[in-house]
Amino acid sequence: MASPLSGELIDQSGTSLRILANIDGTDQLHISHRAARWVHGSWGWPAHVEINGQSWTPRQQPALQVGPDSPFLRSHIRLAGATIRKLRGRGQVNLAYGANGLIVRFDDEGHNGSATYEVLITFADQICEQSRREIESLKSESGQPLQPIELNIQTKIDGADAIQIDSDKVKWAHYESSWPRKVSLNDRNWDPYTEREFKPESKGFFIPAGLNLSGAELVEKKGRGAVQLLKSDDRLTIRFDDRHAPGADNYAARIRIPISQLWPVVIQCDLPEHVVNAPLTILRYEKNEKRPTIVTEQHVFDHLGRTIVALPAGSYQFEVQHQPRPDVLVALKSSRVEVGSATTVRLQSIQIPTPKLVVSGHRGLDLTQLGIRSILPTGAVAWKRNSRANHVSLVLSQDQTYRIRVFGSNNYAQVALWKELKTNEIRRIRETEENMVRCSFGWQSESLPPLAAGVELDFPDSHCEFRVTNNTLFLTNRRFLELGYWFQLKNGRKVVFHPRGYALPKGESDHQFELGGPLTGRASAAILTNENLGSPHARQLWTDICLVDPHGHILDHQKSTIDWKWEVQMRDGAAPPKPPLTPEAVMRLGNVAETVVLKARYQLDQPVELTLPPERFVSRRSKRVSTTSPPYMNWRTAAYLAKAERSLSEIASEREIPLNPSYRVKLTWWLNGGAVGGHGGTTMPLRGMTGDFNWFKHPWAISHELLHGFGYGHDDDMNRTDRVVQRRFLEHKWFVADHPDHAPELLIEPKAMPTKFVYGEPVDLLKLIDLERDTLLGEWKWEDDVLLTPVSSGGRLKLPVEAPSSYELLMVVTRLKGRDTLGIDIIVGEDDIGTMLALDGWLGQACGLHYLDGRGGDQNESTYKRGVFPDQKEHTILCRVTPESVFVEVDDNRIIDWHGDPKRFRISSDSAATRGRELFLAETKNVSYRISKIQLRTIKSPE
Repeated sequence: MASPLSGELIDQSGTSLRILANIDGTDQLHISHRAARWVHGSWGWPAHVEINGQSWTPRQQPALQVGPDSPFLRSHIRLAGATIRKLRGRGQVNLAYGANGLIVRFDDEGHNGSATYEVLITFADQICEQSRREIESLKSESGQPLQPIELNIQTKIDGADAIQIDSDKVKWAHYESSWPRKVSLNDRNWDPYTEREFKPESKGFFIPAGLNLSGAELVEKKGRGAVQLLKSDDRLTIRFDDRHAPGADNYAARIRIPISQLWPVVIQCDLPEHVVNAPLTILRYEKNEKRPTIVTEQHVFDHLGRTIVALPAGSYQFEVQHQPRPDVLVALKSSRVEVGSATTVRLQSIQIPTPKLVVSGHRGLDLTQLGIRSILPTGAVAWKRNSRANHVSLVLSQDQTYRIRVFGSNNYAQVALWKELKTNEIRRIRETEENMVRCSFGWQSESLPPLAAGVELDFPDSHCEFRVTNNTLFLTNRRFLELGYWFQLKNGRKVVFHPRGYALPKGESDHQFELGGPLTGRASAAILTNENLGSPHARQLWTDICLVDPHGHILDHQKSTIDWKWEVQMRDGAAPPKPPLTPEAVMRLGNVAETVVLKARYQLDQPVELTLPPERFVSRRSKRVSTTSPPYMNWRTAAYLAKAERSLSEIASEREIPLNPSYRVKLTWWLNGGAVGGHGGTTMPLRGMTGDFNWFKHPWAISHELLHGFGYGHDDDMNRTDRVVQRRFLEHKWFVADHPDHAPELLIEPKAMPTKFVYGEPVDLLKLIDLERDTLLGEWKWEDDVLLTPVSSGGRLKLPVEAPSSYELLMVVTRLKGRDTLGIDIIVGEDDIGTMLALDGWLGQACGLHYLDGRGGDQNESTYKRGVFPDQKEHTILCRVTPESVFVEVDDNRIIDWHGDPKRFRISSDSAATRGRELFLAETKNVSYRISKIQLRTIKSPE
């Protein structure tokens, strides 16, 4: 039997329900106008349940019933206007609707034991009525039109502080350095050190209860640091940040809070079945703000496709993104709505069946994936063809614009397309091939012949995988992608390579991805701290051995099925020291490149044993961040540094204090699970970099640790700023998704701009090289102002120059060890087309211009069938380049004299890393060269 309740259950104003419960598992509370019913899910029944202060034991009385003279909720309260706010609780609390009313869902799964939850449910109609009554009361008391509330704050700040203002209290929050001892608030003195909280009326001002504070403005500010106003519907926070400078400074802030009535706004969808329990997103547009503000309250649609919200006067937009079934995507949005009275917004929708994808010249494309977004850069609803959803139905607003991404395919081509389209253009998504980059995939001649092969393409908002052959064509209008690949061999062996990033050329173009190729063993080692071993200074030998293809893709041992096994050995035959390392063990290891070897056993087609000395970490540097990392982890390190740079920029943007031009961060690694940060230095877990392949994902804890470097302690201010940075990372990710022509900023920025040249005057590039800045691969060295290429590993070095249209490159080179390629990446023509001049390639048997007509430098019309470094003596190389020719002499002996169209050079995937007109040096493994001169001279271009 249901138990009756007294009328005291509802608070006096009848506007809210406050629910308190001890939850262990999952539970639901069903609420109608006349009853409340508890539905228990998992684990223990709830205990200490209260509704507006009245106790209830759901295990004994699952249902509560009230009589006609004492309603549970008054009949005029519209349940569609309910909003839920979690005041306490470690898990999720969500609001939903059933046919009989509200459903409050508690989810404490995944936690041990029980926890106290407290939620407040309010109703829009009642809040608006309460707002009207309060404003009418204020008007009748003053007899005058209501004026905005003004708060004038003056203080001296040393560090960081904030004032939090609610309708019933004002509170001071101190974060760093010295407390302010004197604050003037509307000309009233306040000592926050002794009185950290007070009621507003005690200082001569009054904030009406329930007043919406989101319309407040910061109309005046003063101070050498940041003064910021952070606002929500029920709280204002004024931040003062003086961390960036020593001592203290005078600060002031003047805040204006308009007193405005809240109005009920009804949002109604004409297709209720598609939006039941769908969340509503509300955007408020405010003057002088760069981006709209998201109203954070939780609103969902009831079973009639309706929700009601309480809003102050202003400009708004409403959005619904929902996927009620795998084969239905809902993306509805309103136009801008001006609220100044009770308002009804109708979301008129149309249904569109599976769109057609049409690309000129490619018939029969089947849509395989589709994602669609309406307003916010926070995600998309997405469909992927499978057995459960072979087709898709779109529920969209009429006469609106959407961001979409589509994947499609036929027997010959794969298509990945991003566009902005109006609703009536989505039925038939069109694109011309001229607006897309054509990509093909080829296997290097030295590769093992695969039984099957495929690529995995990662984009900011999606993932795509398909099988490839030499005839596979990929069309996309994106400039940047992350590509990994796999191939299958006999006996079930699958070889999988981690992704790396590529920037595709602009405009109509063909791009050749060279996959496979001979695999090179690479190894690295370092002695790193590992506090998990029981001591703050415990150290451990970290080692890694892998296989790398010619383009920098690293074998994924976990996903590959090739029986990969490896071990660490000491060169003296003794067992490697176990962690934690004693001081004697550290001395014994010494330079690990000389005392340790790494051995691997694996099988592709034949069993292979690999024995390698480890390579030491190499220095890397971006604009503000420097670090060291394994020499073959170029992409991972570059992506990590670039994201650290973005974190610094976002921190500076949020603090509203520009970064000092000389600000630098040294990034070091350890084997701990945590991280530490401080002034000028941050230490992160190594696995956070070695396992990081995603260009857009915010690195774990990086902004938190960088904030320590700006003086932030572990407080609410730091947590809030960290959340802002992470949110902006997500917004940036979706910005990039919406702009397919975007290519990421430089992964590693140079210290200085490339050298500009004067016509006819040679420039000594050797003097301009900065190894810390310009090294991309291998350990390049200086010896008496002479450049030495890496000895045991391949090398790649960027020359600090942007090549003119016509130029001469003069080099003096001595071969020291081995007999194989010294490469010079040059730019030919006006369209930044690159090719590699390979000298002494193919074990010293040939020279040539690589990728001419898609063929290697040893088998095209530029090929010179001899080596040019027969001995260990100096040889002079002259390379003359014009927009339509390449001329090469070695010791006055002409070896290449090529004329033609530069577009005949099909850029390799490796040289896709060349940005603009930069030049590079490269060499293969197990060779070494001495370079005593590199000069570049601008020459006159032929008519």
